[in-house]
Amino acid sequence: MEITHCRYHPAQPATWHCSPCQRDYGDCCVPLNADAPELEPTCPLCAGKLRFLGAANTAQPFWQRIPTFFRYGLQAGPLAFAAALCLASLFMPAWKLLWLALFCVATKYLQSVIENSSQGVREAPRLTEAFDGEGFSLFWRLLVIFFVSFAVVWLAADFDSEALFWAATLGVQLLIPASIIRLALDKTLGAALSPDEVGAVIKAMGWRYLILWAFLFILWQSPGVVVYMLASGLPKVVLMPIAALLFGYFSVVMCAMMGYAVFQYQGALGYVAVDDEEPRGYPGEEYRRRRALADAEVRLKEGQSAQALEVLAKALDVAPNDLKLNERFHQLLFGLNARERCLRHLAHYLPLAARLNPAQAVFALLNARQLQANYLPEDAQVCERVAEALLERHKTREGLSMLRNLHQRFPDYPHIPRAYLLAAHGFAEGLGQVEPAQKLLTFIRIRYPQSPLLDEVARLEATLAKLA
Repeated sequence: MEITHCRYHPAQPATWHCSPCQRDYGDCCVPLNADAPELEPTCPLCAGKLRFLGAANTAQPFWQRIPTFFRYGLQAGPLAFAAALCLASLFMPAWKLLWLALFCVATKYLQSVIENSSQGVREAPRLTEAFDGEGFSLFWRLLVIFFVSFAVVWLAADFDSEALFWAATLGVQLLIPASIIRLALDKTLGAALSPDEVGAVIKAMGWRYLILWAFLFILWQSPGVVVYMLASGLPKVVLMPIAALLFGYFSVVMCAMMGYAVFQYQGALGYVAVDDEEPRGYPGEEYRRRRALADAEVRLKEGQSAQALEVLAKALDVAPNDLKLNERFHQLLFGLNARERCLRHLAHYLPLAARLNPAQAVFALLNARQLQANYLPEDAQVCERVAEALLERHKTREGLSMLRNLHQRFPDYPHIPRAYLLAAHGFAEGLGQVEPAQKLLTFIRIRYPQSPLLDEVARLEATLAKLA
């Protein structure tokens, strides 16, 4: 089965389709609102309704989940089912009607396993789900399937052709799993015996159906092999309940595998289902952020830069202090060389980034310097924070430029000693210039004699004196 990917993120599988735009979107482009699950997602381009693709492109191949199927059979429901068969083999009298009722219940439970697995439900059904009015009819439909299969093989044997006999036998064995899958999904004997409906299951899986059939054949033979190995050492009274227990367990494993195969190929089979462990949405604030970022990216990749800016601008009207939205808005403005608008936005974005993420503030400042070589923030604390982040990243000259004449630009700023001590470290450690560093330390000592940083100033002066 060919997997469809998101048009704008080729590494992401598609989960939504817009028919008017003929676009496939992944969850990366169409986030869901967990606070308002009733809201239907819309196309980022035309705002039209999207068609949900379910897990058709995200389901893991069934042959990679073999251990999961064996663990599936160890849940409470399957174990209770296997234990019930075991106890029945020990204590239930040989009344045909009673055993017929047991087979009806067993059939219903195994069909419910297929049905649940086909919907992506990882929890096995409880044994009580097998006790409803549909179990009897399902048993007879399944019995008809096996009767038709037997009749085909019997007729083939009548032609005295060994090749025809084995071809019919192999063909029937290949078709039975697809027929059982169709019966579990559609609940009708007509669909289970229809060549078109059964063929649709095989066609959807392609050659991978042979892998499924091979695994099912091995699982079907497993209880018999185990019983054969134990037959020589155990009495029949012990062997029978073991055989029933193994039959129940391996039957559940087989049905879970068949159901998951339908889940994996749901797109080709016309079903829509999603894994019950998949995340189904984000809280309101996170949803609005992701939706704005995704819509803007789609617009930008479609060449609609003005619309992308408008999407982000509207989102920032609602959440002006959202750092991710501000960062993306700045990147877009800078990339589009919108000089005036970018510089206006920096007056808000740079203080926000300096407070929440200094690394982003560094990139924003360097971008600003490309638009305006002498750009400086209008806030002393922002200058100090960005300068410290620049110095930590060995952008020494850029960092010192943020602190130049800070006492003249912001005479009321109370942390001038701290900022100039930072600048002194930058001159001495970043540029190896001792004299400017000493002048700054002298300035702090003279102009701010009451500063609590004088001890640190003295230590740095002593270090610089040795270096000088």
